Amino acid sequence: MVDLLMDMHSEAQHQANSNLSHSRPTLNPDGGEAEPVIPEKGIEANGPAMKKTWIKRIFNKRTAAALGIILAVIVVAGGIALLQARSVIEAAKQTAQAARSAYDAGKNQDLVAAGQQLTSVKENLTETQKRFQKLKWTAWIPIAGRYWKDGDHGLKAAQSAVEAASILVAAVEPYADVLGFQGQGSFLGGTAEDRIVKVVETLDKVAPQLDQVAEKLEIVVSELGAIDAKRYAFTIEGMRVDESIRTGQALSQDALFATTRARPAIENLPRVLGIDGERKYMVLFQNDAELRSTGGFMTAFAILRVEKGKVFQEKSQDIYDLDEKFNSKLPAPDIIRTYLPLVYRFNLRDMNISPDFKVSMDEFSKNYESIRGEPKINGIIAVDTQVLKDIVEVLGPIEVPGYGTYSAENDPRCDCPQIIYELEALADRPQATLRENRKGILAPMLQTILLKSYGAPKQVWPALFETIIQNVQEKHVLFYFFAEAEQNAAEQINVAGRIQEYDADYFHLNDTNFAGAKSNMFTTQEVEQAYEIADDGTITKTVTVKYQNPFPPSNCNLEAGELCLNGVLRDFVRVYVPKGSKLLESLGSEDEVQTKEDLGKTVFEAFFTLRPEGQAKLIFTYQLPMKAQDSIGLLIQKQPGKLGEHYTINTPETTQELDLSGDKEISLDL
Repeated sequence: MVDLLMDMHSEAQHQANSNLSHSRPTLNPDGGEAEPVIPEKGIEANGPAMKKTWIKRIFNKRTAAALGIILAVIVVAGGIALLQARSVIEAAKQTAQAARSAYDAGKNQDLVAAGQQLTSVKENLTETQKRFQKLKWTAWIPIAGRYWKDGDHGLKAAQSAVEAASILVAAVEPYADVLGFQGQGSFLGGTAEDRIVKVVETLDKVAPQLDQVAEKLEIVVSELGAIDAKRYAFTIEGMRVDESIRTGQALSQDALFATTRARPAIENLPRVLGIDGERKYMVLFQNDAELRSTGGFMTAFAILRVEKGKVFQEKSQDIYDLDEKFNSKLPAPDIIRTYLPLVYRFNLRDMNISPDFKVSMDEFSKNYESIRGEPKINGIIAVDTQVLKDIVEVLGPIEVPGYGTYSAENDPRCDCPQIIYELEALADRPQATLRENRKGILAPMLQTILLKSYGAPKQVWPALFETIIQNVQEKHVLFYFFAEAEQNAAEQINVAGRIQEYDADYFHLNDTNFAGAKSNMFTTQEVEQAYEIADDGTITKTVTVKYQNPFPPSNCNLEAGELCLNGVLRDFVRVYVPKGSKLLESLGSEDEVQTKEDLGKTVFEAFFTLRPEGQAKLIFTYQLPMKAQDSIGLLIQKQPGKLGEHYTINTPETTQELDLSGDKEISLDL
């Protein structure tokens, strides 16, 4: 140590002398300052010798040793982190495998297996978190620390998500067998109908548990929202990590939204099903083969009475019979007078003219209540042919007393399900003899479906519930209630057929078949949307709608008793876009396109005819009222009664394709 200090002193003294000699001026004999000494050729002030001095000064043995120590520390720390990270990754893989098993069990309606797998997920997640915490020291390392913090957010989100799922499984378990899940529920006595009533009576116990689920999901949303997906723009085992993070963030927000909005529906459901007293509902049959604004031509109706969850039929009737009692003196709206031939009065059967189901039913129910002798009702439920077809497909053929047998098998006469053809024939084919109330099949058919559902084997129930939920989500079933709380609950879960407010781009395509036979059975649609962005941020959008009917025309000789299904489609089209949009150009309409305002939107109105084995195209080019940013939200609302048009959406950055099975909100990169 002494030697080291002596060496350091000697080197310092030498360096000081050297600096002194370079800094002192040379004196002339007379005491004046001499000219500076110019180094000899080949010896420069910053030459090799000088460079060597600086190199020695900066990279001497002790500096190199210090750097070596630092490097060694980094290597050792990196090695420790790597070993710990491998341990975390192994635990995370086991957790992910258990989570996938729990998801598969839930998807298969196996509550017992789902509960067991969730327990396994909790155990594996706890071990993963324990191992991950050993890496907490890396949180203080620049750059690397951000990834540890993101991982901590992700694990906290996963823990809360598992807790939310466990609460849901526990909440549903008492109703397992009734709701079609595998597992033993608490309500075992009596018939299936009795057990369903018991479920309805105890739904109030589920609502508080939904609050607990919402609290857990709020944590999930918060923790995932703290992760910046942009930091993960890479692929692991073929999976884009940033896209997975964004998907998780969106799904967690959707789950929270759904859980929060489900509570009012669950709270009101017992009352809707007559637990507090008898309820009556009108079931409107909307024939989607003859498409109207809210899903189809209102061809028939039934009155159902509900008491403590049990359903009884009271009557069903042709809508024309109801119109005869109404005996309208109301003048037809301009749209009907213009496009529906020879109709000058506003009939009940045409009052679903607004695309907003509540607006249409406000008008319909007000006039229905003016008819003497008709039952007082608490609400209206609209269904179309797709609902009947899908349920019969699950249950198998049904026999409706007095009307015959109906199935979902394909009927070559229309290349459609047999139940659809027979219902259309019953409604529209000229009869050789008068059959009283031939459209009165709706109530007995619904009653037959209910009875067969109650008596169906337990293993059929999952598919039956899934089918019903899917039809509601796809707007083949719509709900309208007179009680404000019940109506608000229906709107909260988006089953009321409302045109929604939206603060970004919006699109709703609404087709109305005015006297075009049942040609919507044979017509398909494709929609293309293209965005153009100007330098100043102006957004110009071009929407192209293609219609095609590839099938030959029907024999529409009614005098010969033929069934006229595929005829000339007379289509009144309304395109709902953000309020303030400006139409720049339109093509394909047989009448001049009109720009109006309705339901808080700007509307473009057009009209065209489509013959069997023909095709048509409408094009609308318009300017949106908002300016472009990095991205923009787009809400597309599906028209009830449609089976899902194919959409292609092009922006300068991306192309997205989807089949519109329900309302869809997407984010577009501009």
